[in-house]
Formats: sequence, C-alpha cells, structure tokens
Amino acid sequence: MEGPSRYLIGIDLGTTNSAVAFIDTCENTNETNSSGIRVFEVTQLTGPGEVRSASLLPSFLYFPTENEVSSGTVSLPWDEHPSSIVGMMARDQGALVPGRQVSSAKSWLCQSAIDRRASILPREAEPPEPMVSPVEASARYLMHLRNAWNHARTAEDANNPQQFFENQEIVLTVPASFDEEARELTVEAAREAGLKNLTLLEEPLAAFYAWVAAHHNVVAEHLREGELVLICDIGGGTSDFSLVRAHVQGRNVEFERTAIGEHLLLGGENLDLALARRVEPKFTAKLSLRQRHALRIMCSAAKERLLSEETTDRLSINILGGGRSVVGQMLSSDLCRDEVVELITSGFLPLTTPEEMPLRPRAGGLREIGLPYATDPAITKHLAAFLKQAAMAMGAGENSPSHIENRPQMARPDAVLFNGGFCIPAIVRERIIEAIANWVGEGGAWRPKVLSNEIMSGAVAIGAAYYGRVRRGAGLRIKAGSASTYYIGMRSEHTVKAVCVLPSGTNEGTTLPLLDREFSVLTNRPVSFHLYSSTIRHDAHGTIADLDPEEVHRHAPLVTLLRYGKKLQQMDLAVRLSVSFTEVGTLEIWCKSVSSPHRWRLQFELRREATATDQREDTSQPVSTANRQGLSSISEKAQEAAARLIQGAFTRSGVGGGVPVNPASLVGELESVTALKRESWPIATARAFCDVLLEVADGRKLSPRHEVRWLNLFGYCLRPGFGDPQDSSRMIQARRIYQAELAFPRELQCQVDWVVLWRRVGGGLSSAHHHELRNYLGELGIGRKKPGTRLNSQLEHDGWRLLASLEHLSGATRAALGVELLHKLRKEPSDSGWLWSLGRFGVRIPLYGSLGCLIPAETAADWVNALLDLRELTHETASAIIQLGRRVDHRTRDISEEVVRSAIARLKSAGVADDIFLRPLREYTLPVRADVVRTFGESLPKGLELESTANCLSSVAALTW
Repeated sequence: MEGPSRYLIGIDLGTTNSAVAFIDTCENTNETNSSGIRVFEVTQLTGPGEVRSASLLPSFLYFPTENEVSSGTVSLPWDEHPSSIVGMMARDQGALVPGRQVSSAKSWLCQSAIDRRASILPREAEPPEPMVSPVEASARYLMHLRNAWNHARTAEDANNPQQFFENQEIVLTVPASFDEEARELTVEAAREAGLKNLTLLEEPLAAFYAWVAAHHNVVAEHLREGELVLICDIGGGTSDFSLVRAHVQGRNVEFERTAIGEHLLLGGENLDLALARRVEPKFTAKLSLRQRHALRIMCSAAKERLLSEETTDRLSINILGGGRSVVGQMLSSDLCRDEVVELITSGFLPLTTPEEMPLRPRAGGLREIGLPYATDPAITKHLAAFLKQAAMAMGAGENSPSHIENRPQMARPDAVLFNGGFCIPAIVRERIIEAIANWVGEGGAWRPKVLSNEIMSGAVAIGAAYYGRVRRGAGLRIKAGSASTYYIGMRSEHTVKAVCVLPSGTNEGTTLPLLDREFSVLTNRPVSFHLYSSTIRHDAHGTIADLDPEEVHRHAPLVTLLRYGKKLQQMDLAVRLSVSFTEVGTLEIWCKSVSSPHRWRLQFELRREATATDQREDTSQPVSTANRQGLSSISEKAQEAAARLIQGAFTRSGVGGGVPVNPASLVGELESVTALKRESWPIATARAFCDVLLEVADGRKLSPRHEVRWLNLFGYCLRPGFGDPQDSSRMIQARRIYQAELAFPRELQCQVDWVVLWRRVGGGLSSAHHHELRNYLGELGIGRKKPGTRLNSQLEHDGWRLLASLEHLSGATRAALGVELLHKLRKEPSDSGWLWSLGRFGVRIPLYGSLGCLIPAETAADWVNALLDLRELTHETASAIIQLGRRVDHRTRDISEEVVRSAIARLKSAGVADDIFLRPLREYTLPVRADVVRTFGESLPKGLELESTANCLSSVAALTW
C-alpha cells in the first residue's frame, strides 16, 4: 500500500501468551488515553462453540478432531472448518489430548539442536496426526491475530484494505537474547502469516518503552543523570535481563541500552513443571504422559490463584484417571500456598552471595520432552552472573560504585523494571529486590527503586506500539542498535581468531563498507564461514580479535554456493564481505567478488547446525572459508568428461549422437576419468554428479538396469542427504522421484536399490516423509506383519536397515520395531544386518534425529540383556551393544551401571571385544568420525567435516575440500 499506515501495531509473541496493542494515528490521543495506545481484544474460542474476546491470546495450538470440526464446536467467525485453533480452548482442550496440542513453540524456535523448519510438534503426536514446525506454529499464532483484527475491522468498514492487519506498520518483539538464527526464523514466520511491513524489537526494551509511554512527561522525576535501570523480564519460557542508562539534562532525557544477558530457557513453565513433580507423588497411581501434561496445566492454574488470592491457602488438583469408562475415575490431590512459596524462594529465587554463579554441567538440567531448560533453576544466580558480565561490558573500574571492597565487580542497578508473568506475584518482585540489595547495598538500607507498568501482561505489546511511533520521529528513543558484536572466523590453529564485521550498537538500516580484507574461495562449490557474536566485547569494524570461546556465541555456519562461470569449473576467486543490519533488525552478509560485479548472500545452514549446549564438547578448530585440506585435484576437463559419461549412460542415443555408455560399467568409467575410487570423490564432485543425474532422471526408465544404476549412483552421490547448501533443493527433487515411484516395480534389484537410496539420503527428509517410508515398508511386510508374504532376504535386510535409519520415528515406534528384530535375532543370533539395525534403533546418540525420538534407557538396557543371552556372540553383537549402551552422562539416556558391568564382563569373556573397544560403555568419550560411519552404515563423502557431540553425531561444522 502507498504511504504510511493508519495503525501502528505492536505484537508480543509470547511463550505462554501473546498480545497486540495499537495506535490509531487518525485519533486524537486525548480522546483515548495519554499515550493513545490501546490493547486489542483478540477474538478466540474459549470453549466448545463459545467465542469471545480477551486481551491475551494463549500461545497454544490445537488440532481439532474430525468430529469437532464437523459438529461446529470449533468454528471461528472467519473460518467455519479450521484445521487448527489458537487460544484459550486450544490451551484447555489440548491439556486433555497432548498429542494434538502445540505449546512452547517460541522455546523450540531458538533450539539449535533441532531442525526448526521440520514438522516436529506436538512432540507426543504420531502420524497421521497433524504436526507442524516451530516456525509454522509461530506463523499460525500470528495468522490468528491477523484474522481476529481483520474480522473486527471488517465489521466497521468491510471494503477498506487500509484497515487490514497485514497492511499496517508492525513491530514484533523477540527476546533480547535471541540469536540471529532465531530472529531470522521469527521474521520467516511473520512473512508466512502475510505480514509485510515488519520491524523487530527486543522485549525488555519494549517493556521499558511502555513505561516511558506512561511517564513521558515525568521521566526526570523518577530517574537522574547516569542511573542504571535493570529490566527484569521473566516470562513463561525465558528470563531476559537488560540494562538501560538514563541521561537527564534538565527536561532533556535520553536512554542508552548498555548490556543484555545470555539466552535463558527458564521461566514460569519451569516452575509449573517443578510443582507438577512435587504433586505427582501424592497420587496413588502412576501417571501417564497425558495425565502429567494435564497435571502441569492444573498446577499452573492453582499457582496463579494461590499467589493472587490472599484468602486461599490450598486448592484441590483433580485429573482424569486412566479408565475407559464414560465417567473416568478422578485422581485427586492438593497444592498449598506454602509449597508454592517455598519452591519459589528456595528453588528459583534463593538469596545468594555475589560469588555464587549458576551451575553449568555438561549434561542434565530440568528437561521436558527435549527442551534444554537452564541447568540451574536459581534465577537469582543467573541475575548475579548477568550483573557481573554487565560490569565487564561497561568497563566498570575501581572508582565505580559497582566495586565494593573485595567483592567481585558487579553492576549496580539504581532502579528495576519488572516484566513478564513470572514477576506478577509480589513475592517474586520483593525477593529479587532483596537479592540485589544484599549484593550491592554495602550493608545498609539501600534498595533499588521499583518502576512499574500498570498492565504488566500487555506492557511488551504496548511498548512495541509506542516504538512504532518513535520510528516516525515522535517520543523518546532508546539508543540501542545491534545488541551484539559480530565476527567472521579466520583460519587459526590454536585460537579463535576473527575479524569484526558488525560492532555492537550499529543502528538498523546501516550497511557497513566492504571489509578491507580479501578472502580466497573456490567457485562452483559451497563455502562456509563461521559467525561468532559477543554481548560484552566492543571491537571496531575490521578489527582482528582473539576471541575467548567462553565469551562468544558460535552460530550456525554461514554458507553459500558461489556459482560463477562454467558449472563444473572451479577457480580461485577473491571476495570481500559486505554486512548490513537491516531495518527489520536482522543481519545480512554478502560475499562480493573483487574482480566482477557478482555477489552472493550468505545464509545460515539451519538444517544441520551444531548443537551448542556445551562449549566444552566443541573441539574443532575455527575456519573462515572453505577449508582446502584434503582437496582432490580433479581437473575441469575430467569433470566435464565425467558429466558426459553420466549423460551418455542415461540417454538413448548417447551424448551428441555418440555411443551410449553401458550403465553397468558407468561407475568404473567415472573412477577412471577422475582417477579416484568413488569413496574418494570429494563432496563437491559427488554433488556435481548428483546434479547431472537429476538432469537425466528420466533415463532411468530406459530399462531395469538403467534404473538400478541410476538409483544406486544417485543415492551414493547425495548421501547423507545434507551437508551442502544446495542439498535442500536436491532433496525436493528427490522427493519428486519418490512420488513418481519405480519405473520397474516388479524388478527385485530395483526394489532393493530403491530402499537403499532412501536409507542413504534419509537425513535430508522430514518427519512426515519418514513415516511415509515406514508405511511403504509396512506394505511390503517389513516392520509390519503381513500374512502370506514371503520376502527376498536382501530386500528384507535392506528394508530393516532403512527402517532403523528413520530417526524421526517416535521412540515408541522404534521400540516396537526393535522387539520384532529381537525375535529374528533369537533365530539368527549372528546376523550382522539384524544386529546393526537393532543398534541403530536404540542409539544413545542419534545421527541426525531429535533426542525426543530416542527409545527409553530402560528399553535399551533390556535389549542389551537380550543380546547377552543369545547363544552366540560376535563382534557385531558388541558393536550393537556399544550403540545401545554408549555413555553420554545424562541420567535419562544412560543405561544402568549394573547392565554396563555385565555387558563388559560377558563380551570380554567371549573374546569379541577388548577394553579399548568397550571404553564408550564405561565413560563418555567424544564421538569420532568412525562412530559416525558405524552408525550411518557406510562411508561418508570426503570433505564433509562433522562436529559430533553427546547429542548429535552429524552436526555439520564446515565443508572441506
């Protein structure tokens, strides 16, 4: 639309609740309130068939059943038959059916250990039940807000598109500690929801803007020159800390954001989970997953009442029993205020000394279905760590009031602004103030001032709307810009050496000049750069810095494919880096050729990004551009000759009318022209061959032998389905091959190589595709009993290897399939195929899947015992037991010590394994490439450099050639 929008809209996309506030620029502010900002009442379902408006939209997504849709009980004013609903009913109904409810999407959005674009939510769902990605769930929350707004505005003016939500200037808030990847994914979700004119704003700043909006004319009465304001924003899913300094000269007031904290997945949800765990033992029966989910919802509601109603000391907690009768047996317990207060004050807000820092063990922490909550729940310890970090960032010196005798240096806030649902109870705010006073109060009666927002639950949305006004030149602006300093890693043997590409404080809409430093890269192959950021360093643009790994955050790799000149030609090209901090509030980095006008955008490789739960697990050396180590010299002439061979093999008349290539001899001829065995082909060469194979994919239909060779070579060149920036595009084309099905479905070898293809590239497929393959194999009688079916042995074995490789199947499904394999092993105890498949089903460290899809440790231990009881033990048996019992130092994934001791003794006495081989059972050892190859089942492409951790074997660190 032309010109500025009528409305300025602020959105708080919260973990637990979302809210919208707006300014109508056509209204006189005196006619509404002093700031002219109003909270939008969001229309939503509050119960079956009940629709009303409320100021908060619970951030829960529910997939109604067919009966619910057809009965009209989930009809919305703008959608009579919705595929999903958002809001109060989604929250309440989903508590009863966890497999149809998505919650904490925002927490999942910032988890680098998962593919955030993959359909993984709800975690309890089993296809064909619907599932969505964290990005799509966030988009659906925003779509509901958009639809509710448009419905309300249509009632006023049905034919005026200028009223529509998507045509307004929108400020969308994110946690200050969101990394660049999570910010980009948030923007992606907003684009999916149709939001065009978008700007991001940090949530703590939004809360402070709300306070400024309410006190615009009297700010100087509350704050003096140089005073620091701590914004303590603790919501349902995250704890966010920021510091803002006030500059007051008479009636002139300016603000500057001086520090932000690290990302903490710690908030009200953790308290709810802890309360549920405290109440659960009071029930006489063992609770199911559904009942535990319901219990957490009940404890959350009870907590809010107990902390807000002074006359209520105890509340009943009732959940449905597990019976199948129409009126199920009710399980009852209770929760009292003293229990809630004790857990808050002792567990989450203990009074600590300034020296007490949060615990940071390598593995553990309060977890629920895969979310890596902060290990130490003591929020006060995390706050103390932030104030120390802030003092360092701001350069507090000996004369600073933050330096107190021999105590560790700590920034001293003069005032505190609380925000977030966790901070609504008075006991929480008082406890935090008391902790700060104890740390920096010098033993006197000093306490920081408390600043208040009248509507804490809507403050972030209100502040976001106010910021929309600030962007138009009105109101008080907080000097902020980029919260972090960003660096590109450079090749270094022993340290993290990097060049600063964006200093902290850089304003939105800024494009920095090209770095006066050239990088040499190879064309027509992927290159990878490592991006680092720091919230405490303040280096200038272009500065070369030695980074402390403990002080920086390492992001997912930045990758691109430098297409230049002839497709298969590889040549050195000098490039420089250009960096922009966009108006939206995201980072853009471009490679620009020094010798031509070409440029390439660097994108985050989020499909297989490194797990960042523990810096101590990261032992790789930093790299800048594509690492040349291991580069095989395949000439341009040889690559072009190889491409012609592939084309000749799958073209009826050969290339250019020449003699067609025999598909049976194709691999040998490719090895001859490249002078390399196929297992030594670099990943760039393999992917180049893969691209040519896609171009001639129809050639597989020439004959069964053409299809066999095409399937086998294509899968080999694309394995493991990820690792190259263009692999997502290749996997889309591979899916089209799957949908086209086999050209010769009755040919046994075609069936076998079809199955092998999908095992090799399964890491690039989504959860839905994994379930599709599971059903395909079930139709063959593999993994699903089919009376009267006689399977070829090779097809059956390769089918089971594919099944075991589908790591997106749920733990329950994998456990059931493993039981069937154990029956086969009792008949054929030395069958290496069955043993490998069982080990893959029960791995303690997945190759690429989610930790939420692992089988329970108890099941893995049972399988180990079952293997030890077989009448024959082999080296392959020992390998399977290593997969099942590998120690990862995590209480929910490690099998019992008793089973481990038994396994070690039995395998050694049988002479099938020695102490070195069995070491991963006894102690945690960092996985190496051999472990990845063992799990994958065959070699991986040369140049695919992996960073294996206790949580994932195949995080792609960089592509080396």
